[in-house]
Amino acid sequence: MFSFLLSPLGRYIILGVSIVMIALGIYGKIRADAIAQVQAQATSDALRRTQDAIRAGDAVDTSPSGLLKSDGHRRD
Repeated sequence: MFSFLLSPLGRYIILGVSIVMIALGIYGKIRADAIAQVQAQATSDALRRTQDAIRAGDAVDTSPSGLLKSDGHRRD
């Protein structure tokens, strides 16, 4: 078995297997980085929307007199 790996055919097989393993490793790394980036963007977007909602809620005047103020729109 060991002598087969040292033969010219065995060297080509080892070279081919190593190239495939390196390519799969690079593919796996790129895929993992892409997944992490998409998750980070989704988390960032959710946090931004939550912060915008909190800011919008803080800007609303919820006092009893504030709820009766005219907002400038005419409703009949």
